[in-house]
Amino acid sequence: MPISENEFHKSSRAPSILLMEFLSANYRNAYSLDEIADAMSSKTKDLSKEGLGQLLSALEYGGKVKSRVVDGKAYYKYSEIGGLKLI
Repeated sequence: MPISENEFHKSSRAPSILLMEFLSANYRNAYSLDEIADAMSSKTKDLSKEGLGQLLSALEYGGKVKSRVVDGKAYYKYSEIGGLKLI
């Protein structure tokens, strides 16, 4: 059975979309897993830190996110703006 547009927009959004919105809005900065988990905790309760790590790995594999280890800690950053790869 189909749902109305209002029902569609009322539903909770997928954690991957919320994560990509956060990273793309803050594309100039790189964040640790803990920092991303803190920022995402106010937006979704459906994602554990372990699940967030897996999601970041999948997005990195897909080319949407890049990571670097700095001082022994992994940081994640959005890698595209308007379809263009960021360096």
